[in-house]
Parts: sequence; structure tokens; C-alpha cells
Amino acid sequence: MTGMYVIMVSTTAGTGAVSLTRRLILKVLSQPWVSSSMWEKCKAVLMVLLTVGIVAPSGASCVGWASGQASTSNPEPFITDRVVTVRIVMSEEDWTACQLNAQAEQYVRADFWSDGELVPDVAVRPKGNSSLRSAISSGSPRFSLKVDFNLFNTARTFRGLKKLNFNNGFSDPTLIRETLVYELFDQMGVPTPRTSFVDLWINDTHLGVYTQVEQIDKTFLARHFTRDDGDLYKPETLAAPLNWTEEDVRRQLTILEAAGQDDADDSLDINIGGGKLRDILEALQPEESAADEAAASPGVPDMAQRGIPQPVIPREGLPRQPLPGQDALQQPPRDGQQQPDVQQRDYIEAVGLKTNESSADHSALFRFLDVLNNEPDSTFPAEIEKVLDVDNVLRFLAVSTITVHLDNYLGMGHNYYLYEVDGRFAIIPWDLNMAFGTFNCSIDREGLVNFFIDEPTCGPIDERPLVQRLLSHQPYLDTYHRYMEELLEGSFSVETMNVRIDELVDLIHPYVEADELKFFSTGDFERAITEDMRGAMLTPDRLPGDMPQGQAPQEQVPQGKAPPIVLPLSPENLACLRKQISLSTLQELRTRPPTTQELQRIRSCLTRDELSAFLQNLRGQTELQQQPVDPRQGPAALGLKTFIAERVTSVRQQLDGERPSAGDGSGNGGSTTMFNRQDGLPDNALPREQPTKGVQR
Repeated sequence: MTGMYVIMVSTTAGTGAVSLTRRLILKVLSQPWVSSSMWEKCKAVLMVLLTVGIVAPSGASCVGWASGQASTSNPEPFITDRVVTVRIVMSEEDWTACQLNAQAEQYVRADFWSDGELVPDVAVRPKGNSSLRSAISSGSPRFSLKVDFNLFNTARTFRGLKKLNFNNGFSDPTLIRETLVYELFDQMGVPTPRTSFVDLWINDTHLGVYTQVEQIDKTFLARHFTRDDGDLYKPETLAAPLNWTEEDVRRQLTILEAAGQDDADDSLDINIGGGKLRDILEALQPEESAADEAAASPGVPDMAQRGIPQPVIPREGLPRQPLPGQDALQQPPRDGQQQPDVQQRDYIEAVGLKTNESSADHSALFRFLDVLNNEPDSTFPAEIEKVLDVDNVLRFLAVSTITVHLDNYLGMGHNYYLYEVDGRFAIIPWDLNMAFGTFNCSIDREGLVNFFIDEPTCGPIDERPLVQRLLSHQPYLDTYHRYMEELLEGSFSVETMNVRIDELVDLIHPYVEADELKFFSTGDFERAITEDMRGAMLTPDRLPGDMPQGQAPQEQVPQGKAPPIVLPLSPENLACLRKQISLSTLQELRTRPPTTQELQRIRSCLTRDELSAFLQNLRGQTELQQQPVDPRQGPAALGLKTFIAERVTSVRQQLDGERPSAGDGSGNGGSTTMFNRQDGLPDNALPREQPTKGVQR
């Protein structure tokens, strides 16, 4: 009927009516109830319109011929009082390629709809680390996504934004942890990305409830800082702890040069406005010839020319992909052929400069790191204030600590940005879906609830100088405590948090029920608000398998206590695993598939059957919405309201001196050893431990 209406109006009315009709059809086609058959009819209608010369092709999909930019009638891109429908429309070939080659994280062309408004000709790709591997291993198309609005056109934005992230909540049965903690950071005055909930579709695939998250880029920086032309860094792995200086960089480069390593060709990584040249070239693949346009949607890339197969997706759904590194299980490296643990990287690459790449000048960063690591205690306060927004960092630490967010600087060391303006740095939070102890550094439940507020690190506090040096200065510690008090009396009080949790649950509950691709059941979603979702958690002093081979004894576990996982491993197996893989990595494997290198290490200690049993036992009882390829998925998610209530009590007791707030300098008993050797250098290239700086606590 829609097609008939288009043809009738288009052939009897003037240009104004045609424009009105086109807008009407685009509005209708953006609705979630539009089926795949309706999309096919849309293509047929489009060909009729092309024949009579009413519209011109310019997009990669049925609706791609709409020109212009999203309406600014509602300039707010983050609508928080309702769940907005977002629809991404791309060619079926590109959608198939995205699913079968998700790990490549390659952009494809698409049209973007949000709340019925269109931005045509955008770039979309899968994104993520653990979240992406988790979706791939389960055979699910429910990837986290990044949408780049100006990759193909530097003038194009969506309500002022150049990029958006859509996170799939893979580790959080409640789907609201990320939003809750971003709100806490914002309320504490930390520059924070905005979020909202959306109901996401790609073509006629209903992906379900996602968290829409603002990109940290120049648009974000312009809203929060006096200037947007400073250096923005996103440190990872080797560089993330900030326990290094320019001298370490020089020594590292000397070692790499001596080893005869050539610098990688980075000529394609230059930013030309809309994005990196490499990304744009990858997305702008050869398109179909004019002779083929009549038989396909305008602008659809030729998959054969791109070297991407054109598989047919079975009716049952997406075929499951091999796990990352699965070939390592089947074909281990031949004798004498060893693969490095990680790609060799230096500090400068790992520190992740995101702006001013073509004119990089790290002098401000080196100055900050020198003060942080080397400045004498007597002059440290005066000098650190010149290179760091100390108040910003203390607020950041207060929220991170009270929410036990350990997938950031306090634990893994990453998932934050540093931004410099006129030589002075501020910290920006990122990737918060594993807060409230979901990422636990191998710390048991009691340790997470009573996580030290004055020694808030997984491992030794002197491995995190941004924490150790600031909290060693009494005036800074007092200010930090004051922010803790503000949180307890305000936004993190049990009453306030419970009300906000209920609001968010009520907001998304109908959409969760309708979400057939979510990683957990609706029952999990409801129970996880108050109940721990895992029957067992690793303890910091016990590796899974710390028992002789055979049947494990059945222990009576008090309510609220989690027993350690017991696996049928021999003492020889156990000794081998202790040498090959860290506790923190084992804990991570409960929420993500292993990498190729991790699988090789584990497999070197176990037979195939032992490996299968080992991985099987890493997962506790969680009612997954989709059964994964193997049993490694599932969160160590504590009951949200329950954990918050217990955490509030513990922090209050620590502030009042009724409970210890710090230990002996070793942190909270967690493991961060996976970062000991991330540089790929010989063991004697750099010291394993940095000298202790600052006041000892």
C-alpha cells in the first residue's frame, strides 16, 4: 500500500508533494515493525521511482537516497526519559560480512535512524574487546557497535555528534550498571560521557536493549574544557599504570633498535578530518558497476571484489564462528615455531594518542610522568598541581573506589582517558559496564564489599602512582574522604541508589522482555537486581584445581558466601598452570574466550579432555538467554542493590575508623600480574618493578 501511495502521489503532484511523500516513506520505514519483506518491497518501489526519474540513487541501502542531515527539531541526542528506537540499515551483504568478520572491526556503509530521524551514508563497525569476543563465541550478532557519522563526509553529524557507541551489556544481567556509574561520575563533577538506552535494530534483526554512549572526542572535549585542541590519550597495557617516564621510553627504543626492529608503516594512520585514512580506505571499497545497479540496491559494495565471501545464513540464525585462537587447539605450533605473547609495542604506541597525531609532541606528558614518579615528597604537591587537575583525579578515585570499578586504573590499569590543556592533565572515565565488583581481580566477595578506600588497588599500591602518591599526601586524602562522604550522603546513599535503580529497571523492563538476543534471560535481569548471579568465585589465594584429582567434597556454604571453584586437576597440572597463566587472567576467562596465546599456554599443561573440563568448570550457574559455543561465558555479577547496601556500610565503617581502610601496601589481594611483561622485550630490558616513590603508607 505504501508503494502504491508513493507512485500515485509522485506521478500526479509537484515537487513539494514528492518531497513530502519521500519524507513520509522514510519515516514509516524507520519503524521497528517494518519486516524484511517490506524492505524488499521498498527496493521494488525504489526502482519504479528511479525509472520515472523522481529520485536519484546516492546510498548503500533502500533508504540511502534520502539526502541531508538529521533534523535538529530535537537537538538532544541522549533522550533519558524513554527508550529510543535506533535502526541501522545496510545492504544484506554488508550485514552478513559484519557478522562473519566481526573481529576485523571493519566499517561498512549504512543509514542511521534514531527516533525516526535519518542520517544517511554513515560508517558502522563492530567494536569491543571482551564484549566482542563474547558475542562471537556464542554465535550471536549482538555485537557492540560504533557509528561514525562523518567518516565519509566531514560535515555530517548527528545532532552535533560525530560518533556514537552502542554497548551490548555482555557482562551485566541488569544492563544498567554502566549508566548508573556514568551518572555518579557526572554528579561528582568529573567530565563524563552521556548515555541513554536504545532499542537497536540492524535491518530486520532486532538486537535489543543497548546503552548508547557518547564518544570522547573533540566534540566531547569542547563541552567540558576551555579548549579542544589539547592532547587526548587513551593508555593501554604497558603504558596504562603511568609508572614510567621519558627515560624509560629512551631505554626501550634503544633496545628495540638494537634488536633490529623496524618501525611499522603508519602512513595510513594519519587523521584527515573525518577519520584515519586507513579506516576510510577500508570502508570505501570498489562498488558495483553501473551495469549491475539495476539488479541490486544502489551503492552496495561488490563483495567478490572486496574478497569477502557471500555465505547464506541458515534460517536457524547466524552460524557459530570459531573461537579466537580455536585453531591453536587443533593445530598447535610446530616445534621451533613460537609466537610472541603479544605484539611488540612501545610506551608511546601504548599510551594511545587520539588527537594531534600528525604533530605529536609528548613533552607535556613526559613532564607530568616525571613529576608523578620522581618528584620529591617535599615539593610534590606544588609541582603536581602544575601538571595535573588533582581535584578532578580525587573525584574520579572516589567514585571508582566506592563502586569497586576495577576494570580501570585501580585494577587492570586501563579504561580511562587523559586530556591535556596547557600542560595540565585531567582524567575521564570510560567503559564502566563491569563496575560494582563485576570485574573482581580474583578478589572474593567479602574482599570486594570491604575493598580498602585508602589502598584502593587490586595489587600493590606502588604499581599505581596516581593513587599512591596522591593519597599519601594528607590534604589530598582528606579531600578524597570528603568526596566519599558526599557520595554516601547523596548520590550513592542506599535510598538514592535504590530509587534510581527502580527507575531504570522500570524504563527498560518491557524492552528486555521483548529482547530475544539478550545474553541473559528476563529472569536473570530481575534476579540480578538483588541476587548474586554466580554460585562461586575465585579466591585470591587459591587457583582453581587446588585439590587432588577426583570428586570434590561437598561443603556447606553459609548463605551469602561463595565457595571456591574446585576442578579435577592433578598437582602436576596445577603446578604447570601456575607457571603459565595468572589468577587475574583465569578470572577474566569466566567472562570472555581466551586469546590464542592463552589457549596455547593452558593447552601446554592439559590434554584435550582435561582442557574441556577445565573450561567447563570456570563457568558457574547462570541462566543464559543463548547457550554459548562453550561454557566460558557468564558474569561474576553480584546482586546490585545488595552489594550497594553492603558497600555503603563498609565505606562508612572505614571512614569512621571502625574497619581498616588500608593494608600493608599490597593492595586488596588481587592479581595484576598479567601486565608484568606486555612490552615483548627481553626480561632484562626493563625493571619488573619500579622503585617506590612517595610516602609509604
